[in-house]
Amino acid sequence: MRDLTPLMRPASVAVLGASPRPDSFGNSVVKNLLAGGYAGRIYPIHPSAQTVEGLPCFADLQDLPEAPDCAVVALPADKVLPALAQAVKRGLRAAVIFASGFAELGGAGRALQADLAALCAHTGLLVCGPNCLGLANLHDSISLYSAPLPEPLRVGGVAIASHSGSGCIALGGVGRFGLSHLVSVGNAAVLDVDDYLGFFASDPNTRVAALFMESVRHPQQFMQAAARMRAAGKPVVVLKVGRSTEGAAATAAHTGSLAGSHAAAVDFFRRAGVVLVEDMDEMVETCALMVESTKRPAGDGLAVINVSGGEVALTCDLAQAAGLRFPALAPLTLDALRACLPAFATPSNPLDATGAAVFDMTMYARAIDALLADPGVALLAVSQDCPVSLGAKGAQTYRAIAAATAAAAARTDKPIAFYSNVGGGLHPHVIEPLAGSGVAALQGARAALVAMRHFIDWHLWQPPVAHDGVAVLEADPAWADRLASGQALSEHEAKRFLEAHGIRSTREARAADAKQAADAAEAIGFPVVMKIDSPDIPHKTEAGGVRLALRTRAEVHAAFGDMLATVRERMPTALINGVLIQEMVRGGIEMIAGLSRQAPFGHAVVAGSGGVWVELVRDSSLALAPVDAPRATALVGSTRAARLLDGFRGTAPADRAAFEALIVRLSQIGCAYADYIEAIDLNPVAVLAQGQGVRVLDALVELRPAAFHP
Repeated sequence: MRDLTPLMRPASVAVLGASPRPDSFGNSVVKNLLAGGYAGRIYPIHPSAQTVEGLPCFADLQDLPEAPDCAVVALPADKVLPALAQAVKRGLRAAVIFASGFAELGGAGRALQADLAALCAHTGLLVCGPNCLGLANLHDSISLYSAPLPEPLRVGGVAIASHSGSGCIALGGVGRFGLSHLVSVGNAAVLDVDDYLGFFASDPNTRVAALFMESVRHPQQFMQAAARMRAAGKPVVVLKVGRSTEGAAATAAHTGSLAGSHAAAVDFFRRAGVVLVEDMDEMVETCALMVESTKRPAGDGLAVINVSGGEVALTCDLAQAAGLRFPALAPLTLDALRACLPAFATPSNPLDATGAAVFDMTMYARAIDALLADPGVALLAVSQDCPVSLGAKGAQTYRAIAAATAAAAARTDKPIAFYSNVGGGLHPHVIEPLAGSGVAALQGARAALVAMRHFIDWHLWQPPVAHDGVAVLEADPAWADRLASGQALSEHEAKRFLEAHGIRSTREARAADAKQAADAAEAIGFPVVMKIDSPDIPHKTEAGGVRLALRTRAEVHAAFGDMLATVRERMPTALINGVLIQEMVRGGIEMIAGLSRQAPFGHAVVAGSGGVWVELVRDSSLALAPVDAPRATALVGSTRAARLLDGFRGTAPADRAAFEALIVRLSQIGCAYADYIEAIDLNPVAVLAQGQGVRVLDALVELRPAAFHP
């Protein structure tokens, strides 16, 4: 872990490109440092100006009385490297680079950024940026930031690091929680999100990290930094953009990064134990809850109290979508609620305490206490609308509910959240009693309830279990040499590879002419399947290269000539070795299993509904390798097809265990031949009746280009 102190807590700052012009980046940085009360030494650098914002200017770094810890570089891209080369000779240890014109602009910009990275690797210079807004350490009044700081500025426990400058401004300006740091990461030529995350883990003023990420460039470093945050008891909340095709393209154009598979990123963040959110509203509510609530839920049971039957119904709808669980209330809880609520109330969870409780705080407080005393309740949510335009009388009434909530929080060791069902702001008079109570004030029913799901999940998360003694597949030298050749595998050879590694496929034979095909069909047993045998045709159906249910020699003869004619017409340049005659597997449930490279995480396995259903139902789940038996069980169980495998509506169960074993073996193959295999596609895989195993009906092994081999 790199020591970021010279960058994040510099004792002295030089501003290269400082200017008397009020609208310049260099001037803004000097003003931000002065306005924030920076206690260190500030050295504006300008070739001719005498002063900048009342501070004496220096013409050159060599004229400074000391080597500054950090330099803010407010210069154009073409002047950055010469300035830094001179600065490191003077003893500079860190720099913030605002300029764009690096990797986000294409070839020339990537080359310039590579030169910058090389300079820093050689000298150990710590750099934030380029193409960024800079950073601010708010507790220490250090603002190396080109944009205006939020107004009013709330100092607190949430650290924000963002690849996007706009994301940094937006999240920093919501005013819903106090900030410890703002870091606009930019192109991350030297330091990336994982470096700052490691710093936040040891920073005494940071309690939660909020990350707006366009890519994960260093998975192992991020995993290690996330583990340090977890060990420090500090949640990490991530908004990862670029999940759609269009979003990924916009991300690449913006920062020169590659977004990668979102499904792989989801599994990566799950393993890292961080919270992954869908949008900024969800991120804000989650951070607000995480930073305010210091009590730990003992389980996953949520209770909600409201005074509206309609909003209770809304809560049920949204909570189900969020995956929240409302435990049935214990008999003692139901008795306590009957004793304090009006006779027309219905004790339940969620609870409609009725309008009578709005004007009787003794009643409301007793209902809260009854819910908190229930052994199945781990988190209580008080649902009370308090929009900013609420009238004075209503605000005073609902303020009493907030006060009762804060008082209840002081009597319990269970966490409590308070939320308004509508967004657009919270009435300050209503929520004022919650300040300092440990009760987070949230807004927007969906975002608030999802934040509670994240809060529960983060506290109950357990690291992936390392299973000792899990078999590791050793690469076969002969097959490694074959895969290293880079020459495409035909389906027949792909199945031989799978069979050699314990994955059973259909019985089959190759045939060069119609007679050989008919003889092979007789030997295997009718009915049979005929497929074109060509390494150049991975998708045989589209080329007309598949015939099913051939039942006689005559049908095989006819299919041979017809199929070759069709394929040669559609794929005239393809190398055709003949045909494959395969047994036609009867019965079973068709699944898909696959292995694919998911940069930058490595290989991932996929399982789901196969055959003709792949494109139609899109039922699949993905997990990063390595995948052991328990993870394979969970992976298959997360698909809708799992119900079919287990026996749906009275049908006999299929051999799910054999399919899960196949998933594990695919993961092992990916690890053993990681340098050579790009992807494996097994579709369909017939999962036969329980105890009869699986059969791979079609297989494709895609190899990596030789340029990527070790």
